[in-house]
Amino acid sequence: MTARILVVDDEAGLRTVLQDILELEGHEVEACEDSTSARSLLDSKPFNAALVDVFLTEEPAGIELAKHIQQVSPETKVILMTGYAEESDIKDGYISGAYACIRKPFLLDDVIRVVSTALGG
Repeated sequence: MTARILVVDDEAGLRTVLQDILELEGHEVEACEDSTSARSLLDSKPFNAALVDVFLTEEPAGIELAKHIQQVSPETKVILMTGYAEESDIKDGYISGAYACIRKPFLLDDVIRVVSTALGG
């Protein structure tokens, strides 16, 4: 199933790797480095899933972006990514409607599996 996926991470290398691997899986992927760019993309087109880093360099943080995504596009499956978050941050993400949380560092196979499951595959 081809899906539209948004990747939001302030680490350029990780953003590129995620975009490449998801495109190899047959998905249409847009990637950006901050919440402002992500919100702009979300306003212009729908996404089936969004991978969002919990701690973005620029405010608002990923949890706030996840909440925004769920408000404007509740059908979008939000997958949080983090290497530093406290359990309370993860809990806030789930409360706001996040589908899953992937802890960094992660295996790319795990990302593919979580995205596939989120998309119903």
